[in-house]
Amino acid sequence: MARDRSPRAKRIRNVVVCLRRGKPGTPGVAMILKSIFRQTGVKAKWVSEGALARALRGRVDAVVVGGGDGTMLHAAQATLGSGVPLLGINLGSLGFLTSIKADEIGRVLPGVLNGRYGLSTRSVLAARMGGIGKMWSALNEVSVSPGEGQLMVRVRVKVGGEVLTEYHADGLLVASPTGSTAYSLSAGGPLVSPKARAMVLTPVCAHAMAQRPVVVGEEEGVELSIGEGEPAAILRIDGKKVGSLSRGKKLEVTIARQVVRLMHPAGFGFYGLARQKLGWSGAAGGRNP
Repeated sequence: MARDRSPRAKRIRNVVVCLRRGKPGTPGVAMILKSIFRQTGVKAKWVSEGALARALRGRVDAVVVGGGDGTMLHAAQATLGSGVPLLGINLGSLGFLTSIKADEIGRVLPGVLNGRYGLSTRSVLAARMGGIGKMWSALNEVSVSPGEGQLMVRVRVKVGGEVLTEYHADGLLVASPTGSTAYSLSAGGPLVSPKARAMVLTPVCAHAMAQRPVVVGEEEGVELSIGEGEPAAILRIDGKKVGSLSRGKKLEVTIARQVVRLMHPAGFGFYGLARQKLGWSGAAGGRNP
């Protein structure tokens, strides 16, 4: 069960910092971070995205990530299994995985470093290609989309060994609760609490109104295969192309034992974030009453 907790005693003393290069605000954010680290006595190791996994050797209390959700997804892959939490600073636009805005760093970050933070444990999806044993991990979603020259896919779906349906759509997503705020949401899928141990099957522009998103329980594995006579489809993990799903192959998706831990300021809440980001009180990114 994913959970939030707010330990107040443990200070953050050693961090790895990974900022998205090329963002207009990155140099200014780097200067602010360096100043705060000096003031709070925090030791920081600055690395590029490609060197993040190697930087976790030794004592690391947290990874400070500056960028958008794409940068956070990369950091999650690099730190998977380490147990080191990620603290995201939003240098992008929507930023569901980040918890501190760039203009809040000076006010919020010192408190976090001094122990005023919470931890959210996020489920990860495990995808395995039957027959070849290839495995992948996804924080957001596993997606199947049309191959080159194709306009749609026919994907047969089994849940818990039982046939569900054959989706005829522009694509099919298997999303985690974290991923329910991303591609799945834009495709019409439901918003799922990160505390839920579940998966969401979301068709992208299904060609039948009756083919709707389905929420799958923790104990129920999902099996995907391509329809008879259909060409190979593209397989993506968190938006990155990793291979193809061809006829005769089966892709099994389950909830992994591994988790990703996200750090956030004390008092930070998922539903408040959703309300703000989705503009449920006004325009997206607008003010709450």
